[in-house]
Amino acid sequence: MTAVSAEGLTAGSSDPMVFRNVLGHFPTGVVLITGIADDGAPVGMIVGSFTSVSLDPPLVAFLPTVSSRTFAKLRTARSFCVNVLAADQEDVCRRFAGREEDKFAGVSWRPSPSGAPVLEDSVAFIDCTFESINDAGDHHIVIGAVHELQVCRPVAPLLFFQGGYGRFAPMSLSAPFDADLISGVRLAERSRTEMDRLAGELGVECTAMAMIGDQMAVIVAATGAAAEARLGERIPLMPPMGELCLAWEEPEAIERWLARAMPSDECTPGEYRERLAAVRARGWSMTMRGGYPDEEVYEALREYSSGCYTPAQERRIREIISRTSSSYAPVSLEEGRSYDADSILAPVRDADGKVRLVLRISDLPAGAPADRVRQWADRLLQAAAAVEQLTGSGAQPG
Repeated sequence: MTAVSAEGLTAGSSDPMVFRNVLGHFPTGVVLITGIADDGAPVGMIVGSFTSVSLDPPLVAFLPTVSSRTFAKLRTARSFCVNVLAADQEDVCRRFAGREEDKFAGVSWRPSPSGAPVLEDSVAFIDCTFESINDAGDHHIVIGAVHELQVCRPVAPLLFFQGGYGRFAPMSLSAPFDADLISGVRLAERSRTEMDRLAGELGVECTAMAMIGDQMAVIVAATGAAAEARLGERIPLMPPMGELCLAWEEPEAIERWLARAMPSDECTPGEYRERLAAVRARGWSMTMRGGYPDEEVYEALREYSSGCYTPAQERRIREIISRTSSSYAPVSLEEGRSYDADSILAPVRDADGKVRLVLRISDLPAGAPADRVRQWADRLLQAAAAVEQLTGSGAQPG
C-alpha cells in the first residue's frame, strides 16, 4: 500500500525531491570534520551525517558525498577530528560550508592528540583514525576508530533542520524571562492608565510593545476585546518591521536588522536607512492599509506568535512580511487628501535615548484627513512623553 502525506507527497516515490522533503523533517547535528592533508595544510568539511556506530570498540561514522573534493583531500590525512559545533557557531559553519579558499584564515584552533585541528569554542572533539571507507550509492560511509574525545564547552549544539540552523531548547526553558522582558512589562503596566486614557479619548485600540532579542512582543493592551487578543503577539525584527525600535540604535544593531531582510525585499539597505532617518526626524511612524493582503499578514503573524513553526514555515512567514514593505514607507501628510492608516506608533525612550517601549494605536477609521492623522499622532506623542517620565527622567531630544 502506498501512503500519501498531508502535503501530497507519495511515500515510496523515487523522486529525489520527495526523498529530501521527507528526510528533511528529521533534524541533525552539525559537525566539522578536520584533518591535516598530505600537503601539510589543514582541511575541514561540514557534515550533517555524523553518527555513533559502536561502543566496543568505539567507532563513529560520517557520510560525505562521493563527489566531494574536500573529502578527497581530507582522506589523505593520517587522522581526522570531529568538532561538535555550538549553537553560537553558525558563522563558523557557514564559513566552512562556503567557497572560501582558505577556510581556516582567522579561525582559532589547536591540534588534537593526533594533530588534527580542534576549533576553539567547539562543544566537543572526537579524535579518530580511518577504520574503513565504503561506498553506498552517491555517498561514502567513513568509519572512524576513536582514540581521544573530550567535552570542551558544555553548551547547546548547533542543529540543522529543513535548511535552517538552530538550537535545542528544553520545554522548561522555551520562554525565558530575561531582563528586557521583565523591565518592559513593569514599565508597560505602569503606563496602563495613560494608555487607557488615550484609547478612550480617540476611540481606538492601544497596545504597548517591547523589544526582546530579535523580536517585538505585545505585552500590554488597553481597551477592547480585540486589543486584549493581541497580548502575546510577536513580531520579528526584520525589515520592514521594527523601524521605530531601530531608528535610535547604534550602527551595529541597525546593520544586524538590515541583514535580516529577505533577498526578495524590494527595498535596498540604503532605502531602509533613509526610512530610519525619516522616523528619527518625525518621531513617530505610520503603517498604511491596502499595500498587501491584510489577512495573509495577520495569519502569518499569528503563526509566528505561536512559536510552532518549522524553519521552512518561518521562511514563508518572513517572505510574507517582506512583501509589506510599501505599507511602511514614510507618508507625507498633504491637505485635501485622506489616509487609510492601519496603525500609528511612537517610541517611549529613556534618558539615554534607548527605546524602552513602543506605543501603538490601531483600529483607526479609514479615510481620515491629514489634520486628523496629525491629531492622532500628536496625542500619541503626548502619551509617550507621559510614559517616558515613568522611566526616571524622560528621553533626551535627538
